[in-house]
Amino acid sequence: MKTVLHFLGDSHLRPVKAAVEAGLFAPYDCLFCEVGGATAVGLRHPTSKTQALAVFREQLLPVRANLIPVFQLGEVDCGFVIWVRAQRYNESVQQQLDASLEAYQSFLLDVRDMGFPGVIVSSATLPTIRDGQLDGEVAHLRREVRASQRERTELTLNYNARLAKFCLAQGILFADIAAELLNPDTGLLAERFRHPDIADHHLNPTTGGEVWARIIRQMLDAV
Repeated sequence: MKTVLHFLGDSHLRPVKAAVEAGLFAPYDCLFCEVGGATAVGLRHPTSKTQALAVFREQLLPVRANLIPVFQLGEVDCGFVIWVRAQRYNESVQQQLDASLEAYQSFLLDVRDMGFPGVIVSSATLPTIRDGQLDGEVAHLRREVRASQRERTELTLNYNARLAKFCLAQGILFADIAAELLNPDTGLLAERFRHPDIADHHLNPTTGGEVWARIIRQMLDAV
């Protein structure tokens, strides 16, 4: 029976779609469930604004023996929600980071226990919005965040490290896409992964998609 990869997450799945369309995931069949603006922390609330928890559950049930869920979440948390909630509610960034990870981890354990042949979690995408940048709708909406790109990047790397440790302990595969996106000299997103449209905060669909395909395929080949 042919293996099906079901990608579920927010709009940062778009480079993956580009890679699938370019044939980089052949011969795997691929399905997508994109919930724009979905957050990891929102997975603890069935009535969250995006309804991501309910949408993801509906997409995954009934369980199919040949289907592997692949989750991509965390960019909205690390790039926006964690900082804004800390500012608004006078809580520490660490508290908000913990809340996001706890919600995500609880959800992932539920999915793992559904009985799929495997579950893959990808790292949260690195921040693309530069300091002071207001180009594009998302950058404009996130202008309330006072954290610099470096601070947001460091938070994302911390988030990913903790997520990777959790996945290893729980028998969940972790795809560290973000590590491949870093410029080692600057410690920020490498320019070749930046979208050619300055107003688009997603990864470059070509270069980003190629990284996604290579890492996921290597992971599946090793299982």
